[in-house]
Amino acid sequence: MKKRIVMLLLVGVFIGGLVFVDSPLQAAEAKPKVITWTGQSCLPPGMPVSVGLQDLCERVKAATGGRLVWNAKPAGSVCPATQEWKSINKGVLDFAATGGSYLVPEIPFGSILSQRVGAKISPLGHMMWFETVGREIVNKWYKQMGYKFLEIGGLHGLPEGWIHLNKPLKGPQDLKGLKMRASGDGGIVLSRMGVGTVFMPLGEIFENMKRGIIDAYECSCPAFDYDMALYEAGKYYYLSPTRAPWEMYELMVERSKWEALPEDLRAIVTNCVKGAEVAYHARLISKNEKAVQGFKDKGVIVEILPSSIDDAFVPEAVKYLKEVAAKHPSMNEVLTSQLKFEEMWKNLYGLPSPGK
Repeated sequence: MKKRIVMLLLVGVFIGGLVFVDSPLQAAEAKPKVITWTGQSCLPPGMPVSVGLQDLCERVKAATGGRLVWNAKPAGSVCPATQEWKSINKGVLDFAATGGSYLVPEIPFGSILSQRVGAKISPLGHMMWFETVGREIVNKWYKQMGYKFLEIGGLHGLPEGWIHLNKPLKGPQDLKGLKMRASGDGGIVLSRMGVGTVFMPLGEIFENMKRGIIDAYECSCPAFDYDMALYEAGKYYYLSPTRAPWEMYELMVERSKWEALPEDLRAIVTNCVKGAEVAYHARLISKNEKAVQGFKDKGVIVEILPSSIDDAFVPEAVKYLKEVAAKHPSMNEVLTSQLKFEEMWKNLYGLPSPGK
């Protein structure tokens, strides 16, 4: 009997030992694996895009309970600024807020995705186009072209100011002969309307206006322009969304890594993106309102661009884009889709008439 009791005690101790040894292993196995991605913004710290991307990273970490961690770096930290899309393609980055005109000429539709010159639809309308049909078209072309990234969303910004200068504008005839700092498709359209356009870095605008090398310029949205103290470089500031109706920075991820994520993590990230998009847009609206008043307080005459200039500019912009799109099937499909959506939006809700 004693031997039986001793044997039972020994068996109990042995089994207990197994449980004790195995418990840490079970706990380790139960702890979810942390997936860490590295990304980069195309702009320096503190700029809206960098703030928006960091907001998204924080949302992802919180919503996944730390299972997925996105570390966003400022421009130039991992790869040269504006080259983020190439670095995703090479496997250097896992995600980024970038794209748009940086993709041109390799990806011809890049400019009209980020900022379609001459568009009359609102930034919200563009966001809805991208959400309902645009992203699917764009990702199809990225894959067909052999790129390893795809878009899961975009940080949708607001229209840029149309022009800063030292004289009033009454109509399109007042544009002829202006020496104007301009960039991208908008600069090309302005040159077709008789403007002497020249490109220069934003940091050179102030000095070149003071020295008379240029007598007009475009920069960015009112908040950005105000932060650069451009209220000291131009007595008149005209607003209209037609030159740069929105500014979208694409949220890109490496396709194979995205597809390898568990389905629940992809769903969580997708919803975090939607929240970050709305928050980004709302922050810019608030900041732009204050900036426009700031220009006025500094003595700048802020007015809506005369409608006659919009009426001349928009058809010329559409004409130019169709000429370019005719040479590139990918751009043609994106442009055709945007114009079709814009027509639908006009029939349902109307389009803004900023010059009236």
